Amino acid sequence: MASRRSLELLTALLLGLTLANTAGAKVYCCEDAEGRRQCGDVLPQACYGRSYREMGPQGTIKRQVSAPLSADEIARRNAAEQQKKDDELRQAKQRRFDQALLETYASVDDLDRRRDREIGDIERAIDEARKRDKELRTKRQRFEKDAEFYKGRDLPRDLAANLRSIDSELASQNKTIEEKTRALDATRARFEADRARYLELSSAAAKQR
Repeated sequence: MASRRSLELLTALLLGLTLANTAGAKVYCCEDAEGRRQCGDVLPQACYGRSYREMGPQGTIKRQVSAPLSADEIARRNAAEQQKKDDELRQAKQRRFDQALLETYASVDDLDRRRDREIGDIERAIDEARKRDKELRTKRQRFEKDAEFYKGRDLPRDLAANLRSIDSELASQNKTIEEKTRALDATRARFEADRARYLELSSAAAKQR
């Protein structure tokens, strides 16, 4: 078996050298599916879909051509390239955010003052909405007492209209309170994250000095 293998390699080598020594000739060599070397002055059919070498005179390798990628290999390559692009975009976005953060606040105290001001504005808006909600509920109670007089009968138009109007405004105030409460939580979380990142960037900058 070893002698046969050696003979195949020697035969292929001699063929490659013979073809390569032909003036201006190019030789194409590869290993076929059974591991045997195949060479020719045109690409041997056994080399189709496989990696091969283009050899010049004196048997020097001029070009190494890789085998075509499989569907799975192409999918993995595309996924890796997309992941690299996504990582680069995230990094670029983070750099822009960090730069904007450092340009927005002169110090941590400056950031804290902005946080307190924005949170305070939202809290006051919530308090005003809750105050209005309380006023509306008190007013509705008065209308409800008036409506008790007409129990079992149709309410007067004005009274019915007032109840509908108050219910509509109560729903609006309730929606406002919910939205402002979510905004308050989001603002607190945002400033907490911004503060932590600002301290991290400031510390890194101080170490570089």
